[in-house]
Amino acid sequence: MKRIPVITKNGQSVEKKGNMDVKITIDAMHHLKKYDTAVLFTGDSDFLALITYLKTGGKKVYIFSSKNNISEESRTGGDRYSDVLEIKEDIWGRELRHRAEKG
Repeated sequence: MKRIPVITKNGQSVEKKGNMDVKITIDAMHHLKKYDTAVLFTGDSDFLALITYLKTGGKKVYIFSSKNNISEESRTGGDRYSDVLEIKEDIWGRELRHRAEKG
């Protein structure tokens, strides 16, 4: 489980478990009848089951990520993949880089 640093009101840094994958998946499934197209900004292969489920249910699934931060399964699993680093317009976060794995 990913840990996300959070600063408390007292200025202390604590880490919380990141469970956005689960929350996004639950929301996508709960609201299934309310949309025809899903747009995911992620390269995380944890979403492959959701991508497959949505496509099986007739939804269009578009994936946005960077070529440096996406699994092959996620890149090819949706209806279309777009590399955010190739977007010509100015977007926030373009200069951000993926952290190297420690190990």
